[in-house]
Amino acid sequence: MMAWEATYLLSSMLLLLLTSGSWAQDPEVLRTWEGKTVSVKCKYNPRYRLSEKTWCKEISEVACQPLVSSVSRGVEKLRFSIQEYSRFRFFTVTMTELKMADSGIYHCGFFRNRRNFISILKTIRLVVSKGAVYSVWFPWSVHFSSRM
Repeated sequence: MMAWEATYLLSSMLLLLLTSGSWAQDPEVLRTWEGKTVSVKCKYNPRYRLSEKTWCKEISEVACQPLVSSVSRGVEKLRFSIQEYSRFRFFTVTMTELKMADSGIYHCGFFRNRRNFISILKTIRLVVSKGAVYSVWFPWSVHFSSRM
């Protein structure tokens, strides 16, 4: 599973990002813990209903690494998935088994100009933290006695 995932990511080309309204805004911050799952809802204009949707991780100010797209069928075992609801003009991106290395800036959008550009619909800054370990101390003790 992991080898396939790495092959898929490495074979994907880097894409230039188009500026859009959401690109100019500060990204929405999403905080979570290692091992958790997050889902992001991305709305789009009806005229882009037939466009290929994507979820990518920003690698520079002008480039983004595609992680999954709406035509990536048969890759359910990956940690990334897209479920499109074209009738309602949105799609949901889900990332599972999160790791601290997944922290970064992500964009949901759609491909334009034969996959050379992505129009950005939403920008997310994902912050994945290590799970907290808590010590629990009980200030009382329990004693059992059996008297007959």
